[in-house]
Amino acid sequence: MVFKRLAVKLYHLPSRSRTTIALWLGAAIVGLVAFLLASAADWAFAGFSAMQQKWWWWPLLSLPLGGMAIRWIMEHIGSGAQGSGIPQAQAALQLNHDVGQIERLLSLRIAVAKFIGIVLGLGSGFVLGREGPTVQIGASIMFACRKLLPIDDPVFRRQLILAGGAAGIAAAFNTPLAGIVFAFEELARSVEEKTSGKLLGAVILAGLVSLALQGDYVYFGKIHVPPFSYSILLPLVLIAVLAGLIGGAFSWLCVNVSTWMPPKIKDYRQYHPYYFIAACGFLIGLCGLIAPIYGSGAEITSEVIAGHTDLAWYFLPLKFIGQLGTFLTGLPGGIFAPSLSLGAGIGSWFVPFFDPELKIKLIALGMVAALAAITRAPLTSAIILMEMTDGHDMVISIMISAMIASSVARIYKTNLYHDLAEQVLAGLSQAASAQTNQQEKSK
Repeated sequence: MVFKRLAVKLYHLPSRSRTTIALWLGAAIVGLVAFLLASAADWAFAGFSAMQQKWWWWPLLSLPLGGMAIRWIMEHIGSGAQGSGIPQAQAALQLNHDVGQIERLLSLRIAVAKFIGIVLGLGSGFVLGREGPTVQIGASIMFACRKLLPIDDPVFRRQLILAGGAAGIAAAFNTPLAGIVFAFEELARSVEEKTSGKLLGAVILAGLVSLALQGDYVYFGKIHVPPFSYSILLPLVLIAVLAGLIGGAFSWLCVNVSTWMPPKIKDYRQYHPYYFIAACGFLIGLCGLIAPIYGSGAEITSEVIAGHTDLAWYFLPLKFIGQLGTFLTGLPGGIFAPSLSLGAGIGSWFVPFFDPELKIKLIALGMVAALAAITRAPLTSAIILMEMTDGHDMVISIMISAMIASSVARIYKTNLYHDLAEQVLAGLSQAASAQTNQQEKSK
């Protein structure tokens, strides 16, 4: 009803004005929803942390039960909201000629289910982030705004999805420049002249709304490091190479589950999804009792960057297991923030072997290298870290680390989001074929 009333009021405006207003309205809503999701997610994880401090065994209960509850919600109201959200947005961009197929990936229903799933997931203790999901939520909201206009051609739908995804990542991280770069590097894979202006406006407006509500903040806190020195080059290369190997391996494992997972476990995952999720949750709970791996990892990573704490050597492997286990459940959840936390663990491995003054630098380099290796988006990764941490003193080091790690990760011949998007498209194609065959049989 709201969209219909707005559409009537906008109908008599010039076409260009209607398009601009629809984009601005969508971007403002994306910024607001990103703020609400951030607030709800922080509240949920704070509740989980409080329960864990009171009862050490709480994660062993909350993770299995919470995971099964989220699975039930996804089956009944949230079909299409599973996973990160970025592959779904990418797949939708390739389906911009088919509204029906897009709506199976981007819709207000999916946005609501994604919101609920992320909050419950963090409240249960799963190793996930809200940033990737905000891309799908933002694209869903912006895509719904096309109903305000008589224009509904494939080009315009593509522009809306791109602008919504970019606005989502910008508002989630409070990183407007990274939102723009992400749209062109990871979503569109090119700079589109007709889209760039709309994209820029949407990102700026979403960022302003988020900024007005949350204030001027940096996601992981500010980095305070000494000026650039050539002494950083050796540890930089070592960290970037290791991050490339670990991050690339993580992406390969996520994309090729059917290849490496034993047949019996694969069948159990398919035919007994609730029990499989409970088992993954229990394993994550056990890992979290040893090291602080729960949630996105933003809290513990912020403490490390601020110099208030250190990471044990076993944080890295346990975080890796927790992040992979969360992915295997198929529940809603992003990997951006967890990947940055994983990278902090990589950087911490090298801290004892170099000048103590380089500690924070090494941690930061590990963060950007891990994200670049996992996503294979070095420019986005570098800009996200610089904007999120206000680490402009490390521009060159961050860029070099991201490029090396992304290059090393190429040996796995995997591009996480794009490969997952292809799997999403294949799933839609199979579902459409099965529906067609069913209709033919019923005739």
